[in-house]
Amino acid sequence: MSGSTALDPPNAPGRADLLLALVPILFVGGYAPAALVFDAWAIPVAVASLAASLPIADGLFLHPPRGR
Repeated sequence: MSGSTALDPPNAPGRADLLLALVPILFVGGYAPAALVFDAWAIPVAVASLAASLPIADGLFLHPPRGR
C-alpha cells in the first residue's frame, strides 16, 4: 500500500504558514502588555497592530511570494 492515508503526518509548514500563525500571536502579545500599562484602548491597539504588521511586511516585501 503506497497510498496516502489520514494517519500520515502532514507536510511541514512553510514560511508563509508560520508568518500567518505569527500575526495573531504578536497581536495578542503586543496588546496585553500595552493594555496593562495604558488606560486608553487606542494605544494598545496601535502597539498590537504595529507588532502584527512585522510578519506581514516580511512576507510581502522582504520575502515576497513567488509563483511555482
